[in-house]
Amino acid sequence: MKRVLIIGASGQVGGTLASLCVRRKIEVYGTSRRGQGFLYMDLADKASIAAGFEKSAPDTVFLCSAMTHVDNCERDPGLATLVNAQGPGLVAEECLRRGSKLVYFSTEYVFDGAAGPYSEEDPVSPVSVYGRTKLGGERAVLNLKGSLAVRTTVVYSHNPASKNFIMQLISNYRSGAKMRVPLDQYSNPTYAPELAAAVLDLAGGGAAGIYNVVGPDWMNRYEFALKACSVFGFDPGFIEPRPTSELGQSAPRPLKAGLKTGKLVKRLGRGLPPTAESLAKIAAVIEQYE
Repeated sequence: MKRVLIIGASGQVGGTLASLCVRRKIEVYGTSRRGQGFLYMDLADKASIAAGFEKSAPDTVFLCSAMTHVDNCERDPGLATLVNAQGPGLVAEECLRRGSKLVYFSTEYVFDGAAGPYSEEDPVSPVSVYGRTKLGGERAVLNLKGSLAVRTTVVYSHNPASKNFIMQLISNYRSGAKMRVPLDQYSNPTYAPELAAAVLDLAGGGAAGIYNVVGPDWMNRYEFALKACSVFGFDPGFIEPRPTSELGQSAPRPLKAGLKTGKLVKRLGRGLPPTAESLAKIAAVIEQYE
């Protein structure tokens, strides 16, 4: 892996992945729909995809970009289909044409959340437009021989530009605002830098097919919030636990979700570190710079 194209490099996962590639002396090209120093690419625009490939000529492509706002996908299924399902298919076509390996970031939302955590072999059954369109993208990518689909969930990091769960928690604590947190949505919180490292190792080692890459701890969002508050030294009084049914969300959520990582551990000889260890790294950043 010498020259990579990161589609969605301005996002949390893509940005973290780009930084790690630079540290590993890998040449990086990144894209964003907003431009701003990145190559312009819109997954709903075939011409922009072709242009991005022409400028970067990558040996490996990481497809991190997606329409990820679950409720907005429910409200605009047409756009979600264009971006999440058809867009990855167009990227796969370019990869086939140029001989590039494709790595696609998928989601636990391909499952219905009735009996998680899930392995790579468990049958999929998405309950939302987001889940269905991401599954469509995953299938389009896996039609390309040698491609890799990485299922992950609840990705967090210290990234002021991101609205990930931990950054929302920090923001609400500092402003004194209450934060309603679901106590019945179970998943595996996943630290973005460790996710990026595992995915780069999988891709660099020739892994193909589906791999779950998530943190080892299975918990609900309220438990995750309390753990973060404990590590950060926050009084958790601003956290309000609520059942999902009271949150007024447009799209249904897979409640008992989460992913198993036995396949990942067997391939790499390691899983991701415990949540408390990753949160401690964020706590150190907070203490040092804020």
